[in-house]
Amino acid sequence: MIRLILLFLSFISFSSSAQMINNGMANLFTETPFFNEKYVRSVNLKSITGTISTKKELGAIKSSEKKEAYIFNKKGNLIIHYLANNTKSKKDTVFTFYEYNKENKNVVMRVSDSYGFYSYTKNYDSSSRLLNQVYSREKNASKSKMNFKLEEKYVIFEESYQYSSKDSVHIVTTLNSNGRPYKVEKKFYNPLGYLTKSTTKLLISNKTKYELYHYNDRGFLKSKQYFKEAIKFPVKEIKYDYDEWGNVTFMDEYKNNERIIHKELLYEPSTLILKTILSQDLVSNLITITKFKAKFYN
Repeated sequence: MIRLILLFLSFISFSSSAQMINNGMANLFTETPFFNEKYVRSVNLKSITGTISTKKELGAIKSSEKKEAYIFNKKGNLIIHYLANNTKSKKDTVFTFYEYNKENKNVVMRVSDSYGFYSYTKNYDSSSRLLNQVYSREKNASKSKMNFKLEEKYVIFEESYQYSSKDSVHIVTTLNSNGRPYKVEKKFYNPLGYLTKSTTKLLISNKTKYELYHYNDRGFLKSKQYFKEAIKFPVKEIKYDYDEWGNVTFMDEYKNNERIIHKELLYEPSTLILKTILSQDLVSNLITITKFKAKFYN
């Protein structure tokens, strides 16, 4: 009861950042951290660990023996995400580790795979813009994936970025490992500062793609549409809805205008911490249920 009271008081104090999930750039359920560190810090959240069950059409709910967890530091930053598959036929856990600089910008993302680890190391300029990014393969000196210790590192490639702007258009030119430009991205903003369109052009082949962003009346991202070349209809679209606090409550994914995935997010009423994710594959009708249990810093 005491913890609930403290959490409630923290929630009132930080009502302006009451969204546990930050979906401003459509990063929800991607490798890019999508949690609101101000909110996570305000409730002293240490981790949420989820048990995963599945339900086939006309079938009963069954445990999948999978677990998923998000672990945070005391600043509210996501530092570890893992998905564990511990069935009798397969035992494996995929880890993603995150490191941050003093400005809370993500400077390292390290991911385990069947060959070891790979990482992206990022450097930023004085305006907190991404200056360069290095992709490397890494060898773990520890026998435990969870307790990673760098033994060897092999740099595979590096990209650097140049910035310019014209009116409400921001331009990012990507240079390859040889320092030559190969990609140009343009981001278009409306007079209120909302990103409305992003275009990407490969300079060698002239191939292009673009994304359109739409917002609801409260300024939350309502949908993101993905287009290729001169195709008039989106090849992919993701739609979102929110509760009165601005928390994402559902996410629908479309492919060629056909809805293929529906997800619902449920929150603990007293704290608005993510409690359950219901995901339905509308092609196979398989339903996946992830129930989270929260742990807190003392």
